[in-house]
Amino acid sequence: MFIFLFSLLFFSILLHFINSSSSFAVELSKNSFFNAEIINTLDDIAKSDEKKAYLTFDDGPTSKCTEKILDILKEENVKATFFVVGKHVEEYPEIVKREYEEGHYIANHGYSHNNRILYKNMENFEKEIKNTDLAISKAIGVENYSSHIFRFPNRIHVSYLF
Repeated sequence: MFIFLFSLLFFSILLHFINSSSSFAVELSKNSFFNAEIINTLDDIAKSDEKKAYLTFDDGPTSKCTEKILDILKEENVKATFFVVGKHVEEYPEIVKREYEEGHYIANHGYSHNNRILYKNMENFEKEIKNTDLAISKAIGVENYSSHIFRFPNRIHVSYLF
C-alpha cells in the first residue's frame, strides 16, 4: 500500500511539473525527494526571462556521423550534450573520449536501447543505467562517472536527473 501511495504521489508531482513547464527534469538524490534546493532551482528556471537552448544528440556514438558533428561543433565553438547508448560507447570509446575532452557533456541513454530489455523490470532498468555509466567511465577515464541525467529511449519524453 505504501509503495502504491508513494508512486501515486510521485506521479502527481511529476505531472504537475510537466504540465507547468515546457521543459522538465527532476533530480533525485539518494537521501531525499525534492529538497528545497531542487524546488528553488526548478522555480528559478520556470520564472526566468532568459532564453536558452540546449543542443543534444541521442543514440550514439556512431562511426558515420558523430565525428563530423564534433568537427562542426568545434569549428563553431558550440558545446552539446551527447546522450550515449552504452553498447555504442563500448564500440567507439575513442569518440566518447573525444566528446568529453572537447568539453561536451556525456549523458546516459541506456545500454541496449531496447524497450523489451530496458522496461522488463526494475532490475533490468538499473542494469541498463549502471552498465552505461561503467562504459562511459572506462571510455573517458573517470572513475565512477555518473552523468546524473537519463533520457529515456524510444520516444518517452521525460528526462530524469538522479
